[in-house]
Amino acid sequence: MNSNSRNSERIDAIIIGQSEIVRYEDYSRLPVDRIHLFKDLVYLRMVHLNGRFMSHLDVINLVKSGKVFSQAVDDIERRELLSIWNLPGLSSLLVASAARHDGFNVKIINNFDSEFDKFIEYYDSQSPAPLVGISTTFYLGYGEVKRLTKRLRAHDPKMTIVVGGAFTNEQTINSTIADFEEPMRKYGIDYVLHAFNSDEDFPSLLKAHQGGMDFREISNLVYFDQAGAFRATPKVWRNPTLNSKPMLWKQIDLSFVNRTVQLRAASGCPFSCAFCSYPDTAGGHFSMELELIEQQLRDIQSLGFVDRIIFIDDTFNVPIRRFKEILKILGRFHFEWFSFLRVQYVDEEVAKMMRDTGCRGVYLGVESANDVVLKNMDKKVTREKFLRGMEHLNKYGITTFAAFVIGFPGETPDTIDENIAFLRNCEVDFYSTKEFYYMPHTSVHTAREKYGLTGMGNKWSHNTMDSKTAAEMKTYMFRNVKNSIFIDPDTSLWYLAYLYDQGFEFEKIKSCQRILNEMMLEEIDGKFENKQPHLHRLAQLLGSEHSHAGGLSALDSRQTATLSR
Repeated sequence: MNSNSRNSERIDAIIIGQSEIVRYEDYSRLPVDRIHLFKDLVYLRMVHLNGRFMSHLDVINLVKSGKVFSQAVDDIERRELLSIWNLPGLSSLLVASAARHDGFNVKIINNFDSEFDKFIEYYDSQSPAPLVGISTTFYLGYGEVKRLTKRLRAHDPKMTIVVGGAFTNEQTINSTIADFEEPMRKYGIDYVLHAFNSDEDFPSLLKAHQGGMDFREISNLVYFDQAGAFRATPKVWRNPTLNSKPMLWKQIDLSFVNRTVQLRAASGCPFSCAFCSYPDTAGGHFSMELELIEQQLRDIQSLGFVDRIIFIDDTFNVPIRRFKEILKILGRFHFEWFSFLRVQYVDEEVAKMMRDTGCRGVYLGVESANDVVLKNMDKKVTREKFLRGMEHLNKYGITTFAAFVIGFPGETPDTIDENIAFLRNCEVDFYSTKEFYYMPHTSVHTAREKYGLTGMGNKWSHNTMDSKTAAEMKTYMFRNVKNSIFIDPDTSLWYLAYLYDQGFEFEKIKSCQRILNEMMLEEIDGKFENKQPHLHRLAQLLGSEHSHAGGLSALDSRQTATLSR
C-alpha cells in the first residue's frame, strides 16, 4: 500500500457503479453449429462475427477502431471505445452524494472494466485504505460479484468490500437474510446493505467502519462480527431521499462524464401493471419538489460540460399537471433530454412543449397494441389512446422507442400482428421486444388460475401461449417489422442516448442499426459467414479508415485469427 502522500485528498470509500455484465467470450465458446440449443440467449442481442459473439457496439468498434472492447491495450483505450457501461450511471452517484451530505468523500468508478486504473490510483493513494462498494443495480446473480471481488482481492487481499443495490434487495424478497452468509464467505464480502434505498444506511456504515458508530445501530446490514460470526440488523424501509438529500452535483468527481448525466425527479411508479413488481418493491411513488428540480438543473448547468439529461423516472409525465410545470422549468435552460413516457397522456400542447424544451427521445412502454392484452396487463390504456399520443409526438419530430412484452396472457399470433400494424401505422422510430417473465410477486400470479398460467420465470404456459411460442413470435416480429428499427431491449433508450452522447445523430444510429439487424436476420436464417458487405457499408457510413484500399479485408482476416482463439 502506498502512503497517503501521493494524494492529499482523503477518500473514505470508492463505489463501483457498473461493469461489463454480458460475458460475450462465454457465448463465443459455444459451437455455432448447435446454436439451436442456446439461440434464445444470443439472437437479437448480439452478432456473430469473426469467430465470436459480440455486442452491437463492438461491431461498430471493430469497424471504426479495428478492435473490440476486450482487445483494448489498456483502460485508457477502453474508455475511448464504445460500451454502454461507459455511459454514466446514477446509482453510484446517489450513494456518493448521500455520503457527501454526511461529510464523507466517495470516489466513483463508473465502469469497473474501463476504469480499473483509476481505481488503483484512488485506492493506493490512501492509508488507511478506503471502503470499497459494489453496486448491484444491473446484476441478476452472484456471478458478476464473484468476478469483481476476485480481481479486487487480487490487488489487496485485505480489502474491505460492501455490496448493495437492487440485487441485494431482491434477495431479501425471494430469499432469507440468512442466505447472504454463504456467498459472503465464498466471495469475500464483508458487508451487505440490502435496503431498496441505501442513501441513509451507507453513510452510517462508513461511520461504523471508521470506528465512530456501532454496527448494531445500522439498519439493513449483514456483516461478520470480530469473532467472525454472521450478524444481521433489522430490516427497515427507507424512503428515497429525493428532497432531504438531493444530488450534490458540484461536490462529486464527474471525470467519467462526457455530455450526458441521468437525473431522478421521482421514484417509484403510480401504476400497477400486472407483470411488474416495481410498484411494490419501490414502496410507493415519491416526487422531488419542483423548486429542487430547478436547482438540480441549475447545478448541472454550472458544471459547464453537461448539456444532455436522461430522466429515469418510470412515469416522467404523470401526473400531467406536474409534468407541464417541469417542462416550464426545462424551458429556462438549454438541455437536450430523454425520458420514459406514458404516451396516452400526450396531447398537442404537451408534445410541442417537449420539443421546444429540448426533448430528443422517449421510451414508450407500450407493451401491447391489443386491447384485450392491455386490459389483462392492467395498463389502463387502449390502443386508440396510444395512436392519438403517437400522432402528436410524430408531428413535433420527437424520436420514439416503443417496448413490447411478448406472450402475456391473452397473447396470440393475431395480437402479435396487431403489434406489427401498430408500429407500421404509428411510424415508431425504434422498438424492442422481450418475452413475458413470470414472477411470483406480481398481480398476474394472483390471477394465475384465471389464465391457466403455470411455470415460472422464462419458462411458462397459459391458455393462449407458452414461452417457446413467445420466443418464436419475437423472431416473427423482427422479420416482419420493416419501418421501425429493432434495438436490444436490455439497452433500449440508453443505447440511443449513449450513441447520441458519442456524436452519432439519430439518422446515423438508424442506418447503423439497420445494418446490424440485417446481420442478425441472416444468422437467424443460418448464415454466419461473409459479413464483408455489411462491414463495408458500416465503414462507409462511419467514415472509417478501414474502408480505404481494402482495409476491411485485411481487418477481417486479422480479426478472424485473433478473435477466434
